[in-house]
Amino acid sequence: MWQGWVNLVLGIYLAVSPWIVGFSTQAAAMWNNLIVGIVVAILAYWGQTEAQKQSQK
Repeated sequence: MWQGWVNLVLGIYLAVSPWIVGFSTQAAAMWNNLIVGIVVAILAYWGQTEAQKQSQK
């Protein structure tokens, strides 16, 4: 179950990494990381909450 939370953190990091690493001036790379990071974080959160619902049944 911890893997879902790790994916959430990595998705958030991917979304903010252009500003952390310093390539936010490269528009294509910045938008790619931002969009993919947000999608990964949302899917990881959704997957984790669904897994917790299933384990409570």
